[in-house]
Amino acid sequence: MSIPSPITMAEQATAVNLVAASCITCLLYNHITTLDQETATMWPSRFTMAKVLFFLNRYFVEAMLVFNCFSCVFYLRWLAVTLTITTCTVQGILVMRVWALYRRNLFAITLALGAYISGSITLIGLTIQDYVGEDVIITSVFADLPGCYATSVPKILAGFWITPVIIETILFGLVMYRAFAWWRNGSSAPRVLSILAKDSTLYFAIIFVLLIANLMVLYLAPPFLTGLLVTPSNTAGCILGSHMLLHLRQLVDPNSEAASTGRSAAVVIPLTSKRPWISANQPLSPI
Repeated sequence: MSIPSPITMAEQATAVNLVAASCITCLLYNHITTLDQETATMWPSRFTMAKVLFFLNRYFVEAMLVFNCFSCVFYLRWLAVTLTITTCTVQGILVMRVWALYRRNLFAITLALGAYISGSITLIGLTIQDYVGEDVIITSVFADLPGCYATSVPKILAGFWITPVIIETILFGLVMYRAFAWWRNGSSAPRVLSILAKDSTLYFAIIFVLLIANLMVLYLAPPFLTGLLVTPSNTAGCILGSHMLLHLRQLVDPNSEAASTGRSAAVVIPLTSKRPWISANQPLSPI
């Protein structure tokens, strides 16, 4: 593959750098503006898996995204590691939301957990293969220019975009089916379900477009632009994942006993159905 001219490479590097800088600015701005919500709703809550996932996504993933923007070698060599950790963390939050909708439904919980575990194993396998069996060649011809310049990018990265599309489609489908079941029965959906459906639709629409766009960039764009939309994808997942949990926690009345003890009040759903994935009197509650 022929190396583009220095002007072309500088333009491509500037585009990648500006996009990454914009994303990190949004990430830090979102963290600062929602810190009061975090301290009010997440800090006093009891220790749960949802709380672990929130803080993992809120601090560890954010730290990785910020650090990636300052280290060229780390970004290109450990790109797969960042993608795997970010995706598994945010999808864990999505699984918790499915659990909030189908708490006593073994079929739905098994489907969600099965999809999540299989997707995580796939991403971990791809990460190992990328690190052990693939090489990312960084050219030093334009060392004085800003940015990272890889002359080749392993096509195995496509798996990091295809796998989340499949898993998140399944998780999104479970949430939407729950909302559809209420609409079909002519019932007024609880506020919790409305927020779950709204947040899930917003998340899925944004992430789906970004994942497909990343896949297209991987195959159609030059290697120097392969990482153009990686940071936006991870940043969007990180921000939306935090907001999904914050929205659920805010449903608890700050003055209620549930809020003071860190427990979420359950809402009983009187839904009767013969289908195994929709159980009657199934509790629906914030995480």
